[in-house]
Amino acid sequence: MTTSTHSSRSGAKPQQLLVRLPDDLAQRFAQVVPSRQRSRFLLDLLRSELDRESLALAQAAKTLTELESGQPALTAEAAQWVAASLTTDTPDDDADFNAEAFERDFAAAQAQAQNP
Repeated sequence: MTTSTHSSRSGAKPQQLLVRLPDDLAQRFAQVVPSRQRSRFLLDLLRSELDRESLALAQAAKTLTELESGQPALTAEAAQWVAASLTTDTPDDDADFNAEAFERDFAAAQAQAQNP
């Protein structure tokens, strides 16, 4: 089944998506959702589920933050982690680590992430 969206929240051009369904599910979908409403149905379903997942993740993060705030040792460890530099001197026994190559690749990855 191929579907495309009719509008986009971001204003970007909608993308077409190929979805493969088991026969029984495809038959139920065809019986329940009229053919001209299937794209909208899938769009609404995806948005609803993705919003639900985002809300659940945000709630989990809030709960974890609340739990951690009552643990001074965890708060101190988190502060150390945030303050730590990304790369520190590597031990002499790590002969495979090339700090220059790592820094170069890391800088390139950051630039690419900022300008996709």
